[in-house]
Amino acid sequence: MLWLLTCVTTAVLALIAVFVVHISRLPTATSPTALTLRHGTVTGSAHRVSHRPVITYPRMSDVTSGLSYRLLASPWRSGCPSDLITPMFNWSAGENTVAGHVTIGGSVIDWHGVACSGQLQPQFSYGGPADLEPTAMNLLGALDPAYYAGVPHSRTIENNSAMQVSGHQAWIVEFAMNYPDGASQGLTWSSELGAVVVVDRGTSQAPAVFYVSVPANLGSRNAIALINSLRLSSTL
Repeated sequence: MLWLLTCVTTAVLALIAVFVVHISRLPTATSPTALTLRHGTVTGSAHRVSHRPVITYPRMSDVTSGLSYRLLASPWRSGCPSDLITPMFNWSAGENTVAGHVTIGGSVIDWHGVACSGQLQPQFSYGGPADLEPTAMNLLGALDPAYYAGVPHSRTIENNSAMQVSGHQAWIVEFAMNYPDGASQGLTWSSELGAVVVVDRGTSQAPAVFYVSVPANLGSRNAIALINSLRLSSTL
């Protein structure tokens, strides 16, 4: 019996020894293999980036003023309406669409949503960036009777502040036109959002001017989109 017990004990000890050797060869939580695998898993998930497509839009380029801006989708089309060109405003590029019709002096005419650009005309004095704000206000003061006089309205200033266009100093005067009795003349909207932006182009260069006015039925957000899209050519 003693001999048998000794044999069984020896066999059990041998099995335990084999098991211990096998366990020691497996990777543990702190082994290099385990760390490499875990690190690889984390790295893969950490660098999994969801890329959103970059949306680009057609642009209107004005080689005279150096400005460019977004060209809105149809029904907007290229060109600043010719009847907006006056001795004080000589627009060299733009876009427009017909918002509706209005009766002025017995005649029914198209009323447009517009975005026009050009150089500041000599009638408006300008001596440098310090004149940006008064120049913008003077432009608005001249635009009001030239373009809006046919329909009784009130005007409020929504924003009057400095801004930059492609790193150039600029000034924006954003305004709202309200037509309390516009329906009597055929308007199907009661308000319009517009802005005048004057951009300094440096010495010996006439400032660039941007004018936008969008009736509410065309979506005021379009006026904001056009303003936000303004760029000035770096070659000037």
